[in-house]
Amino acid sequence: SSHFGSSGHPRRRSVARRAMPETKITDVRVPLPWEQAVAHRDAAKNKAARQFLAIWQEHKGRQDSELLWGEEVEYFLVDVGGESARVALCADEVLRRLGTASAPADGSAVGSGWRTEYGNMMVEGVTEPPFAWAIDEILRLEPALAWRRREVERVAQEVGESVRVVTLAAFPLLGVPGCTAPPAEPAPTGEVSQSVLCPDEATSPHPRYQTFTANYRKRKGCKVGAFIPRDGIAEGQRLGPDEVARLPFDLARRGSQERDPVPGHIYLDSQAFGACQCCMQATFLARNSEEARYLTDQFLVLAPLFLALTAATPFLRGLVAETDTRWPAFQQSWDDRCEEELGRVRNSRTSPCDLFIGESLAKDAAAEGAANDVEVPVHAPAMGLLTEAGVDPLLSRHVAHTLVRDPLVIFEDRLDIDDAKDADHWDQLLGTNWG
Repeated sequence: SSHFGSSGHPRRRSVARRAMPETKITDVRVPLPWEQAVAHRDAAKNKAARQFLAIWQEHKGRQDSELLWGEEVEYFLVDVGGESARVALCADEVLRRLGTASAPADGSAVGSGWRTEYGNMMVEGVTEPPFAWAIDEILRLEPALAWRRREVERVAQEVGESVRVVTLAAFPLLGVPGCTAPPAEPAPTGEVSQSVLCPDEATSPHPRYQTFTANYRKRKGCKVGAFIPRDGIAEGQRLGPDEVARLPFDLARRGSQERDPVPGHIYLDSQAFGACQCCMQATFLARNSEEARYLTDQFLVLAPLFLALTAATPFLRGLVAETDTRWPAFQQSWDDRCEEELGRVRNSRTSPCDLFIGESLAKDAAAEGAANDVEVPVHAPAMGLLTEAGVDPLLSRHVAHTLVRDPLVIFEDRLDIDDAKDADHWDQLLGTNWG
């Protein structure tokens, strides 16, 4: 989690940074559809840059007394009442009963905040309040995880007696006919994902996520497509990165409604195949900006190693994949680049980060040049604004690179917010861009 932008007493808030902007259960605002949002995208980017600058100016000299940390776990709800396990599409009701936060009455464990996730078979729990940076705090982690799991399970079985809570990285049968409870069918001519494999009911019914999904598709110019090599793929069938990026457009031009259009590959044609995957994340609130930037760079190196060690996603859509992590499906199924951008913007917005940002690099041009040896596009107005205001060029480039992406979540009633007091546009762009 970034040090910048934290507010209030840190011991009273979660330190989790989410893959998508946090959605409160009672928040019913609907984003503008893409046809209307596109007219405001430049203004939203400019406001996002000013909002980041306001945060940086307020917190650049901040020094907290301790580093805080926590974790967030995403749980699958699975219905085991039939012949085959199915994802249980009842997260909205489970979350309604859980509320926004809860804790054991006897004080035996740290409490949990409960969050809406992208999938309606997913519940997210986060450490609330966070742990302190002390060795004995680690002893509080396992009881907190155990209590939280029991609490989700208890409420889930109130909703449906055959519903169980499972911590899987990816539900192996998502996209197989009959994979949901209650049953739902894909809607290839619908208004949301237009998937031929995964029903839109798999996505949270919250209007934010439904509109968000449709906006991705409309901005791209066709529905998304991921192509994961199957186990045992023939070498001549293997696709290169450029072919993978262009295939969704080729399939759209052909009007393809095939379930398996590319030999040797598992086809995933909905954002749900990426965002309806679960993980456990460690989250940190650093004491100052230098520590936050240092931690960010260290985790850019360590996180892929941890991901590979889990080897937790060998099955997708009921098939055995050649890969065994969730990242390729996530990265490809959330690529919103239009066809004209493929040669200019080098990767999906859910790709690994392109830049190291540590303050030691900001002070050593030779080391920074060696570490950041890839040219990245930047949003020129943001780059100019930040550097002129005194933000170091490395951090300015990181922020301006983030703002190359278009905002996909814009609320009409938030277009004219005070950039000195509110960071809604910056939060929305940061939370939907991992690169």
